[in-house]
Amino acid sequence: MNNYDSNSPAEVSFLSDSSALQEGLHFGGVGIWRWRIDSDQLQWTRNLESVHHLPHNSFDGSLASFQRDLHPADAERVWQQIKTSVETGTPYRAVYRTSPRAGVGELWIETSGGVTTDCSGIRYLTGVCLDVTDRIQNERKLERRLAQQRAVARFGSLALSHDDLQGVLDEAVKIAADVLDVPLSKVLQFADVADHLVLRAGLGWKGGLVGNCIVGIERSSQAGYTLLENKPITVDDLKIEQRFDGPQLLHDHGVRSGISVVIPGRKSRPFGVFGVHTRDVRLFDEADAEFLQSLAHIVAGAARHAEAADHRMLLVREMAHRAGNMLQLVNSIAGQTFVATADQNLARQTFSDRLSALARSNYVIARGGWTATPFAELVAETLKPFGHRVAAKGRSILLPPELCFDMGLVLHELATNSAKYGTLGRETGTVHITWSHETGADGTSMFKVDWQDPLKSNSISAKGTGFGSKLMSALIERKWNGTATIAQGATFQITMEVPLRIPA
Repeated sequence: MNNYDSNSPAEVSFLSDSSALQEGLHFGGVGIWRWRIDSDQLQWTRNLESVHHLPHNSFDGSLASFQRDLHPADAERVWQQIKTSVETGTPYRAVYRTSPRAGVGELWIETSGGVTTDCSGIRYLTGVCLDVTDRIQNERKLERRLAQQRAVARFGSLALSHDDLQGVLDEAVKIAADVLDVPLSKVLQFADVADHLVLRAGLGWKGGLVGNCIVGIERSSQAGYTLLENKPITVDDLKIEQRFDGPQLLHDHGVRSGISVVIPGRKSRPFGVFGVHTRDVRLFDEADAEFLQSLAHIVAGAARHAEAADHRMLLVREMAHRAGNMLQLVNSIAGQTFVATADQNLARQTFSDRLSALARSNYVIARGGWTATPFAELVAETLKPFGHRVAAKGRSILLPPELCFDMGLVLHELATNSAKYGTLGRETGTVHITWSHETGADGTSMFKVDWQDPLKSNSISAKGTGFGSKLMSALIERKWNGTATIAQGATFQITMEVPLRIPA
């Protein structure tokens, strides 16, 4: 077997000016090959190997060497087209991938040509080869973008007409997996206590995980890192990822690559994280991340729509219930305030202050539709009159509206007590309030609040004789089955713990 650089008569008749043509073909990126149909003889130009990104002398002069460079998935189709051209004499055109090679990305070649016959009657199949990888990749990107746009439009229409949020989430993970061609997709939702995420919807995960699996929000997990960065995060290969380790959930499923984006939520609290993953190494691009983010925004809108619908139904029931409870509470506050021995002017002022605290607590909860409310918002609104004199710190925890309302009354009494007997009644000094969520060994979920006043207060005590003591006893201990512990020491410190019923 010889190539076109030789001087055999057959090749001279085929290429009259070998060197000039070789240079032109080299700079034009075109390779030419010719097969003598009645034999295994194959000839080619020198740059045919470079077009296929092969080292010099890779072809050994046989059809087999050329066939070996065809991708197994494309070989039968290409040779069927060539066979048809040989049998009918019609031109052929085929686009194929080369065989997978280590360290070489996907390579696409376009070949075309037809049958020729020389003066002696020998038939040849002649073809040209071009590297069309860039063109194919651009065409595929365009097709993928169009498919993504159609999917976003279709999903948006479905979400607007769907009343069931779980149905929307299930459809979201299916669309993401289908359009991005990934085996694993998931929607993680923030738990009310904001210390973990729950696998709310998913595709491709092991049985029993969807609805139950918990994922941490620490920076070492992909979801936690995504929440902290608040932007799309693309992982090329989890095995060599330096920004985070990834949760056990991903490692258990052999995840290598993926994308995760934040699903916006109400105000500053996200709904959760939307992610897709593959078990092989894949390079996702910016457009893929934008597509997933578009789906996440639609999910966020569906979540708000479902929440609003639930709020409307809840408010109708709650209005009647709250009206009676509020009147009973006001009557109880009045009975405790206007005692026979009290100074009437002071009693009226105290009663007015307590009603104001009642109104502020009700406002914080009512503006959200009497639903689960961030405790931090309640603290800020209730203690607003004391400004920077109160230092508040704690996780973004959602409390049931009834508990949040009662905690507002308790906070007001603590602040009032401090204004009379403690730090807030002085010109300087700061009161500290912190809160947290803890899970006991028995799985009990506990909401904990610590109030610390550097100056010892003597109004609220463990004896339970004052209004504040009675209020905490009635609300924290009897109503919510919690505890209120007052520390005995040089400072005033009270710790309140309330068990919560939080969905898994």
